[in-house]
Amino acid sequence: MNTITPMLFFWIFYPFIMMSASHFIVKRWSLLQRYQLRTSDIATPLLYIGLHYLSLQVFSVSVIPYMIMIVSMIGIIVAVVQARIYGDIHYKFYFKMFWRFTFLVSLLIYIFLIVYGLIRLLYAF
Repeated sequence: MNTITPMLFFWIFYPFIMMSASHFIVKRWSLLQRYQLRTSDIATPLLYIGLHYLSLQVFSVSVIPYMIMIVSMIGIIVAVVQARIYGDIHYKFYFKMFWRFTFLVSLLIYIFLIVYGLIRLLYAF
């Protein structure tokens, strides 16, 4: 990755495009009122696609195997915390909390990849 290619430029702005499209879908079909789905719930799988391709651009290796391990650890931590606080795991609340933490972590990793890629690109010259 020595230059900004059109594909790299696309993957840098992909989260903004994806979040806007997800927000439009949630508002258009009233998913928040019907199913309590938020923009982040719809955007998470799309963010994984972006993570895969951006990591291939930055590192030439996909981060998906690492994301699977991180998501598994998030699931275990959320289950343990919920069992400790409530004495039981409420599955609807568990999956909602798990999915939103997964979105938050994947968004932070995506931002890290963008910043790292841009810094690496700037210092390549």
